[in-house]
Parts: sequence; C-alpha cells; structure tokens
Amino acid sequence: MKELINKFKKLDQTKRIVILFITISFVFIGGFSIYNGISGNYQNRNTAQFTQIKETKEKNTKKNKVEKQENKEDTNTQQEESTQQEESTNKEENTTQEDKTKKDDSSKQETKNEPSKSTNQSTASSTTKSTESTQESSNSHQSSNTTAENNNNVTSNTTQNQNDNKITVSVQVIGMGDTMMASTMNVDKNSNVLSVLKELALKNNQEVAGSDYYISGIGGLYEKQHGPMSGWMYSVNGVTPMKAAINYNLKDGDSVKWYYVNYN
Repeated sequence: MKELINKFKKLDQTKRIVILFITISFVFIGGFSIYNGISGNYQNRNTAQFTQIKETKEKNTKKNKVEKQENKEDTNTQQEESTQQEESTNKEENTTQEDKTKKDDSSKQETKNEPSKSTNQSTASSTTKSTESTQESSNSHQSSNTTAENNNNVTSNTTQNQNDNKITVSVQVIGMGDTMMASTMNVDKNSNVLSVLKELALKNNQEVAGSDYYISGIGGLYEKQHGPMSGWMYSVNGVTPMKAAINYNLKDGDSVKWYYVNYN
C-alpha cells in the first residue's frame, strides 16, 4: 500500500488528477451501484412485501367474501329451514286446530242432535202411539160401526121381518054417540077384530067383557044397560059382517069400528 502511495506521489500532477478522478469515479460508480443495489433490494423487498400484503389482503378479502357468502347462504338456509319449520309447525297447529274444531263441531253437532234425536224418537213414539191410538180408535169405531151396522141390519131385518108379519089397521070404539077410544095400530098379520079390540082396550086401561064369540061390554058400557035391545056391534070398512069377531081375520089397511046400538 505504501509503495502505491509513493508511486502516486512520484507522478506528475496531471496524472495524479486523472488517477484521482478515475478513482473517484469508480468510487462514485461503485457507491452508486451499491446504493442502487441496496435501494433496489429494499424496493424489491418492499414491493414483495406490499405484493404479499396485497395478495394476503385479497386472499383475506376473497376468504371473507366466501365466508360471508357461505354465512349468508347458511343464514338463508337456516332462515329457509326456520321458515319451513315454522310453516310446518303452523300447518301442524292449524291441522290440530282444525281437527280440534272439527271434533268440537262434531261433538256440538252430536250434542245438538242428541236432543233432536230424543225429540224425534219421542215424536216418533208419540206419533206411533197416536197412530196406534187412532188405528185402535178407528178399528174400535169401525168395529162399533160394524156392530151398529150389523145391529141395524139385524134390527132392520128383524123390523122387516116383523113388518112382513105386521099389518096396519085403524080401530075406533064409539059409545053413546061419543068416541071412547081410537087408534091406528101395527098388529100381527093373523090378527082379528076381537084381538085388536082387546089390544086397544089394554092400551087405554079399559075392560072388554064377554066371551070370544060375544062381546057384552066395553069400557064399562054394557048390553041392555040403556034399553032391552042395546048392545055392541062391529063393522069392517063400513060393512057389518055376519060372523063372530074372533073369526074375522083382518088385512092391511082395514078400518074396524065398534059401536053401541039401540040405546034409549
């Protein structure tokens, strides 16, 4: 090193300036290069760090976005699941409420129908009893009507038979100018003048005296009571028969008259 310094001193001033200039240039260039190298490395380092930070931020941002998206999706999924669950729960509750309402309505309807059913049964029973009573009454009435009709028929037949065996005659008893008794009577078909006289006297509480072939007194008025030739005679339809009264059979519509004669 000393040798170099000595040699440098021995050089003339121009050479020394040139060498010094060259040396300073190299130093300057070298220093600048070193500075650039250091500065570039620093910048590269900073750039790399910045890039790494940026990439990290981007990664973190993307990750956050993904996480947010996933969280959002999870949240949406949870909300959907919650909504579906709520809907399902509400649906089940509604179904349960509807079933309960239907059961209540059914129970109310059954409860409502029970009195109605009881009323209907009572009404049906009353109607049945009424119908039976009406039927019985109708049957009884019909039976009564039938009985009455049969009785009427029997009575009618009996009456008809009796009428067939009856005749209608008129009988008059005249005393001393006055009618003592008189009547139009339905008598047996085989009646005679004497029998209808006795029947008329019986109805009027009067007495007929004499025998079957000769009448001596009627109603207390006797033969020969008012003269030796006084007594009773009869006529049928204005004609005086010449036979005993018991022997004169009457016909329907005959008019019989007993009258007192030859009195003073």
